[in-house]
Amino acid sequence: MNKPIKVVIVDDEPDAIKSIELIISEFCKDIEVVATANMIDKAWDLIKATEPDLVFLDIDMPRGTGFDLLERFPFRRFGVVFITAYSKYVGKAERYGAFAYLHKPIDIDLFNQTVERFRQHLDGGQSQVFKLM
Repeated sequence: MNKPIKVVIVDDEPDAIKSIELIISEFCKDIEVVATANMIDKAWDLIKATEPDLVFLDIDMPRGTGFDLLERFPFRRFGVVFITAYSKYVGKAERYGAFAYLHKPIDIDLFNQTVERFRQHLDGGQSQVFKLM
């Protein structure tokens, strides 16, 4: 059995966090949610403390964006899946090395496919280090 994928969920909307947690608990048995945060400052601390494999990250939040959070990690050892209501950030997300970009409301099948692709990425031994340029 594969080791669980350690995940941090970052979103300023409590309902969005609950929705992602529910999808994970129902459909993704190999994911362990190690932390959730509703602000980037808290997310920063939690990501450093828990060292997740993957971060599900909203973009527009009070007191900073998901991109602002990623800029605090010039070398990043975790994957990022942006989950947002906005299409306008797709190009920027790619420049920040996003593994995937999902739209709200979350399509459960697409979410599951993304998690499976990430699992294959990890199992393939591909490097998790991303350097922000």
